[in-house]
Amino acid sequence: MVAKMKLKVTTALIAALFLISAITIVTPVKAADPNRILMIDFMAKGDDLDISGATNSIIGKIVYDKVSGNPLVQVEFHSKIYDESGKKVYAMKGKLKDGFLLMTEFNFYCPIFNVWFINVWWVMGEGLVKTTDIDFPVFFRNSFPITLPNTGGKYVSAQILMFLSPTAEYCLEDPGTYPPGTENPVYILPEGGWVLAAVMWDVGIPMDVGFGFGILPVGPVSYLTKYMEKWVP
Repeated sequence: MVAKMKLKVTTALIAALFLISAITIVTPVKAADPNRILMIDFMAKGDDLDISGATNSIIGKIVYDKVSGNPLVQVEFHSKIYDESGKKVYAMKGKLKDGFLLMTEFNFYCPIFNVWFINVWWVMGEGLVKTTDIDFPVFFRNSFPITLPNTGGKYVSAQILMFLSPTAEYCLEDPGTYPPGTENPVYILPEGGWVLAAVMWDVGIPMDVGFGFGILPVGPVSYLTKYMEKWVP
């Protein structure tokens, strides 16, 4: 019952956020090819960059419509957390069929690396998520304690967010603080690109944290093991 109530609040609030974002953000779209479709495949398999003892599998695809050039995003993710004995204690599965690419030049501060990532691809949409039926506490993004989502072991509808950083570009200072005409040095993570796939969830923390009313993107984040752009007929 608690999970259902949290989900209703989360869906309503994030739906409002999504509508505002769709109105105020113009997504850069690559020029459409009259004969071919641009398709991007990506994958991230390995250890989680945030939660100790967690392993992830994130597989996605971005397809640009041949006529309009507009992109649609698909992503599936699976995260497993193990205890010190190697026993699996928590798992999360999620999938997004038709996500919207809101921005390819999104910038944000990352508390894990203590840098500002730039040129991040921001995706949102309505998807499905399922977790182990257990209240599992973690230390969220190296910042504060939360309890991971609990769907009672069943798939439920939820807003899914994805951040994709194909180039792993970042700045040591806030990009927004540099006046026009000045240069903010850009660096690249030596490990390469990364992807975060997360469910927007009410974790019950103070209202001034996250997306409002304690709503945070909770889910796996790992380095990319595959990223490929290709044209198909």
